Amino acid sequence: MGYYIAQNNETKGPYTLNQLKGMWSSGVVTGNLQYCEEGQSEWLPLSDLQPMLEPETPRYSPQTQQFIQRQSQLVRVAKSRGIFIVLGLFLGCLGIHNFYAGYHGRGAAQLLITILLGWLVIGLVITVVWSLIEILAVTNDGNGDKMT
Repeated sequence: MGYYIAQNNETKGPYTLNQLKGMWSSGVVTGNLQYCEEGQSEWLPLSDLQPMLEPETPRYSPQTQQFIQRQSQLVRVAKSRGIFIVLGLFLGCLGIHNFYAGYHGRGAAQLLITILLGWLVIGLVITVVWSLIEILAVTNDGNGDKMT
């Protein structure tokens, strides 16, 4: 189906709907112009075709919109390497420094080793050495972000 437009006292066309969409989005044609469908004699304002000419905006459910809003508000706070080191030095055998950095599995393992084997002293030796190695080697937090 073709469309004719009246512009500057001239009839132009026929144009396809896709051509009109391109002209609408670039501002070549506006809603105050007149158009006529091919085979018709009645001229109508081009603004009547506006819903077909403008690109569709995605429609989201209220739950999806809330999710998008929450995600856009998500902010990660950089972890401090200094705090990580201090926690590792004083509470390393309990894995507190790993919990702080987001390495929950490591922290839980160190805590369990200390609780279960700490009274044999071997558990304390294992977790203290492990903590000292982590203090020297770990520079990123559990999300992979560089600690400042």
